[in-house]
Amino acid sequence: MNVAKISVTGEKAGGMKQVIYMIGMMGAGKTTVGRTLAQRIGWDFIDMDREIEREQGKRISEIFSSEGEPAFRAMETDLLKRLAGCRRTVIATGGGAALSPENQRILSQSGLVIYLRVSPDDVLARTQGDATRPNLMADDKRARIESLLEIRSPIYCATADISFRSSGASSGSLVAKILKHPKLKKLIEDAAKNP
Repeated sequence: MNVAKISVTGEKAGGMKQVIYMIGMMGAGKTTVGRTLAQRIGWDFIDMDREIEREQGKRISEIFSSEGEPAFRAMETDLLKRLAGCRRTVIATGGGAALSPENQRILSQSGLVIYLRVSPDDVLARTQGDATRPNLMADDKRARIESLLEIRSPIYCATADISFRSSGASSGSLVAKILKHPKLKKLIEDAAKNP
C-alpha cells in the first residue's frame, strides 16, 4: 500500500470505521499480532514505525538522535492523519503514538483501537539486546520500562475500545481471542457490507 496516495478527508471510509489500530508499549506484540490479524481477516497491514523509517530513509533511533523526539512525534502525527483514511487496514502504531491528545482523537474517531497490555518483565525480555529503542536507552532498563508503563497505561486504557493481555500468549492464540470480540466482529461484518 502506498501511504503517500492515501487522502485523509477527516471522514471515515464510507461513513464507517475500517481501520484497526494496535496500541501499547514497545514489545507488546503490536506488529506481530497486527500482521497476523490482518492476514486472518484479509486486510492490509501497516507498521507505522517501519513506514516512517521508509519515508525518512533512516531508523527511528537515528531520527531521535539527529532531529529529536518532538520531530519524530510530529512525523508520527502526520502519518497517522494520512492513515486515518485507510480502508480495511490493520495498523501497528509506535509505542508513543497514543500519547498526544491529537493522536488520541484521530485514533478513536477513525478506527477500532486495540490495546495490547504487557508486563514490565515481558517488555524487558522482548526488547533485550535491541539497541534500536530510543526510549529504552537507560542504565536501569527495568526502572525505565516501569516508569513508561506508569505514565502510558492510563492513556492506552482511555484511548482503547478493547484491550487484551499479550503477556504469556502466542500471537495465534491472542488473534483468536481478538477475533471473538463482538466489537471486532461487527467492524469486520460492516466493512464486508461496504467495500
